[in-house]
Amino acid sequence: MTSVRGEIDLSTDYVVQEEVTAQLSAKPRLLVLDLSQVAFMGSAGIHLVLRNHDEALAVGSTLAVVADGYSRHVLALSGVDGVLHLYRDVRTALKEMC
Repeated sequence: MTSVRGEIDLSTDYVVQEEVTAQLSAKPRLLVLDLSQVAFMGSAGIHLVLRNHDEALAVGSTLAVVADGYSRHVLALSGVDGVLHLYRDVRTALKEMC
């Protein structure tokens, strides 16, 4: 699981990307990306989530995105919520995906 806090923008997205890439190198069946503590997410954050989703698919993994409040609102406004496995909390994501 990768948990993100604070802001995801052009100056911080590479940190999350490096962590997700490292975790996906082990080709897990499931990777949870927890965005529930994200206070700001711009277009770089949306692109990051989509890139992580595609990267997970490429290695045979599933990316479950946990987003509530602000991050969920941003994903819904951008229209990508329909493409992702999106959950309101980690517990539900694990229960439904495992």
